[in-house]
Amino acid sequence: MKEKYLVAWDFAKKPSGSFYRLLHSEFGDSHSHGDFELIQRSVAVCRDDFTACRLAELAEHFSAKVAYYTVTHEGIPSEGQREAREFLSRVLQRRLKQRGQR
Repeated sequence: MKEKYLVAWDFAKKPSGSFYRLLHSEFGDSHSHGDFELIQRSVAVCRDDFTACRLAELAEHFSAKVAYYTVTHEGIPSEGQREAREFLSRVLQRRLKQRGQR
């Protein structure tokens, strides 16, 4: 599977409406099969590094702090999944015990 790119930005103060107008006009609508998808107001998954770089530059131009990551589709290894299930089981058991239900 193809890599995707995660771009996250944070403004010290609320950005002007120009940032979001430019975001929409230059990148189009946010949806899962487009160039990018907003997964939060300030986090987007981009389909390629070209789009991610452009988005990061736009946010930096408006004085945002930007983080940029490559996302692979390798998934969580089965050992990691097993450990995560065990962790969740321990947490839930502890909560039940604290409530006196077990």
